[in-house]
Amino acid sequence: FEMTTGEFADLVEKMREAQKNYFKTRDKDSLDISRRLESQVDKILAERLERIERKNNPGLFDESEN
Repeated sequence: FEMTTGEFADLVEKMREAQKNYFKTRDKDSLDISRRLESQVDKILAERLERIERKNNPGLFDESEN
């Protein structure tokens, strides 16, 4: 799904807060939350990069042409 810049910024803000909380507490639950949010951010960034690559290299990821 598409995410606005503001929504992405909110997600990154939550991730940073979770990271700070983990480093303050070293609590396993805080670590799990931090990792889950980091995974979401990483996934969004990877999807964005893939869209950019497809746009800049049409046909490169189109299996029908390989």
